[in-house]
Amino acid sequence: MRRKRLILIAPTTSYRLHDFLRAAESLGVDTLILSNRCRTLSRLWPQQNLLSVPYSRPAEAVAKVADYCQDRPVDAVIPADDNTTVLAAMLAQQFGLPGNSPDSMRFCRNKYLFRHNLAQSGLPAPDFFQVPLRENPESLARRVRFPCVLKPLHLSGSRGVVRADSPAEFVEAFTRLRRLLQSREFVQKKEPESGFILIEEYIPGREVAIEGLLSEGRLDILTIFDKPDPLEGPFFEETIYLTPTRETTAVQANISATLEHACRVLGLRHGPVHAEARLNDRGVVLLEVAPRTIGGLCSRIFEFSSGISLEVLVQRHALGEKVATGDLIRSPAGVMMIPVPGTGILTSIEGVDQARRVPGVVEVSITAEVMNMLVALPEGASYPGFIFARGATVGEVETSLRQAFAALHLEISPTLSVAGEYTTACG
Repeated sequence: MRRKRLILIAPTTSYRLHDFLRAAESLGVDTLILSNRCRTLSRLWPQQNLLSVPYSRPAEAVAKVADYCQDRPVDAVIPADDNTTVLAAMLAQQFGLPGNSPDSMRFCRNKYLFRHNLAQSGLPAPDFFQVPLRENPESLARRVRFPCVLKPLHLSGSRGVVRADSPAEFVEAFTRLRRLLQSREFVQKKEPESGFILIEEYIPGREVAIEGLLSEGRLDILTIFDKPDPLEGPFFEETIYLTPTRETTAVQANISATLEHACRVLGLRHGPVHAEARLNDRGVVLLEVAPRTIGGLCSRIFEFSSGISLEVLVQRHALGEKVATGDLIRSPAGVMMIPVPGTGILTSIEGVDQARRVPGVVEVSITAEVMNMLVALPEGASYPGFIFARGATVGEVETSLRQAFAALHLEISPTLSVAGEYTTACG
């Protein structure tokens, strides 16, 4: 019997690659990694099967993969990050595998299309419109109702998301976001979404995250995370996720029903779903629905009684196996994405051992490397690391996370910014 083969699409910057590869190894599955820079990955995982493809030209990428796999059957395609979801759908379609349509992935990837589809469906949604980067922010500020939020159409992890409460703040935010989207990083990718900014009404309320799994249109909720820190702006840096949620059973049912409705509207039918939502007097207002698993290293907070990881569950599901989502262990747990203290060169990290000794803390994983650049929001795209904790109650877990974070100290050497690009300061 031949070994099953899956395609994992993972950029070089992905946090997720190690955990996905470990899951595939535990399942005895052959893996083909599609990366945007295989030269980098080949140094990290020399034993892996790698193929470099142009993410920004998905039709060309599909043709290259189809040619490469002509005599190599493919059983599943899994995207590791947001910017690989459309390509994953196109490849699943190419190989006749279960999955979501490319259009449904585009609806989730493009924040304007996401808002448009949900607003047309009657789900609670803010007022919104998109404008090209060339627009005059002073003129726009006169037609905006405050508070509002400015967003790039295609970035994730709160990158580029800024709240403005006045015309002056709006002009500053628009100018800053335009500088980001016109930086070398985005000019090189030539993505049409980089030419626009979404402007939408600010949505108040407490925020939750939802992790689910779709099977032919039926949504199973794995968990709902509470976010105890107020995310009110001007930037929206993620910090603590706690599970199980403290929301009432009725609110949880409303969250589940709203997300399942949104998945139908967007055309999502199969695979993992990660969503963010605000809860207020309008009901459940979705901020995003992403056809992928939770980002960063946060999936490590999931424990199943069978001993598998979330990545194993998702891979089994993608390979056509029946999976049991009900054996998720519901004991209190949480993860903290360590905030970026400022933009600059990370010169030292202190207190890691002390943080690990905090009662309830089960892991402190530092992903940033000393003498490398850290960039704070709204321009930044990554976190210095993650803290994981478990306890008898959600309150205990939150306390453990906060105490561990208080023990850490990250020393940053300031940098200079020139047109959105950062360079080390003199001295």
